[in-house]
Amino acid sequence: METVSPAEVEGRYANVREALVRDGLDAVIVSGSEYSGFEGAVRYLSGFLIVHRYAYVLLPVEGDPSIVFPVEARYVGEHGTTWIDEQVFVDAPGAWLRDAPATGAGNGSASMGSTT
Repeated sequence: METVSPAEVEGRYANVREALVRDGLDAVIVSGSEYSGFEGAVRYLSGFLIVHRYAYVLLPVEGDPSIVFPVEARYVGEHGTTWIDEQVFVDAPGAWLRDAPATGAGNGSASMGSTT
């Protein structure tokens, strides 16, 4: 497993956040899918290697990131490989991500339970 230093993680986040601020955005949602072979962006921002299904990373301009998984597939990879503390399992990841800014998600306040 690749080891990424905290300074490297913060540098990655700073680069993305700089672009968000420049473009007037509040957050970025990065998606990855093992099915399509495109999981590199999720790994870059979270350290998580998708081995089954898909995952999302929500990185707000301010606050902590969240990594979001579909609840129907509790195993999409080794969850301990991510450096993101807030791991969210939901029935409808798209709806959770849509509503995340209004609920304070991405700021360490989202629940780990499923939503409907």
